[in-house]
Amino acid sequence: MQLSELQGNLYRDTYLFDPVSYGRIFAFVDFANVRHWAKSFWPIENRLFLQKEIDISKVGKVIDTVKPSRKFFYYGYHREHPELSAQHELNKKHRKSWYRIAKAQDCGFSTRQKEIKEINDFDEDGKFVGVRRKCNFDIEMAMDMLRHVEQYDTVFLRSGDSDFHKLLLYLKEKKKKQVITVCARDFVSKEVDECSDLFIPADPFKDILEYVKDTSPGLRQGRA
Repeated sequence: MQLSELQGNLYRDTYLFDPVSYGRIFAFVDFANVRHWAKSFWPIENRLFLQKEIDISKVGKVIDTVKPSRKFFYYGYHREHPELSAQHELNKKHRKSWYRIAKAQDCGFSTRQKEIKEINDFDEDGKFVGVRRKCNFDIEMAMDMLRHVEQYDTVFLRSGDSDFHKLLLYLKEKKKKQVITVCARDFVSKEVDECSDLFIPADPFKDILEYVKDTSPGLRQGRA
C-alpha cells in the first residue's frame, strides 16, 4: 500500500474510516509512543537502536485523509549543552528533537513540547545504575482533550497507553464522544483497545510511514 493510494476514498475507508460518520475529529499524536512502533514494524533493523524510523510528515498525511478539524503533536526535546561542542552527541540529540517538533509544525500540527528530564536511577541497595530519561505528556494531552471537549465529536488517538483509559471512558460515557485509536499491535494496551469505538492496527501502514532520508542538497537535514 502506498500513501498516494490512501487519497482515494476506497482505500481510506478500507484501512481507516469514513469521517462522515464521526463528525468533528480532533487527532492527538503521542509521538514518543508512535516512534517506538518502529521496533515492532522492523524488529531486525531496530534490534539494538532505531535505524528505521517513522516519518512525521507521513503520519500527518495519513491523518489528513480523514479531514480532522485539528491535530495535536506531543514530543519532548533534549536540552542544549552550550558548554559542549556543537558536534557533541548531546547537542546533536537536542537539534534532532527540535527538528522533529519543527517538522510537525510544518505539517499543520499544533505542537506541545517540554524538556526531557534526566533522573538519576538507583537500585534497591542505593547503588547508582545510570540516568533515566522521562518526558510524559499524559497531563498535557488530557488537558487538551478536556479544554476543547465542546469543539469535537471524535477523539482520534495515536497511542495505546493504558494511562488514557479512564479519560477515554469519561469522554465516551459523560461527554458522549467517540474514540478511534491507532496503534501498533505490540504496543496497544487491553484497556485502550476495549474502550475504543474503533481500533485500527497501525501495522499495515508501516511501509507508508517509513522515514526515508532526503539527501538532496540545500534541504534542512534531520531525522524522522
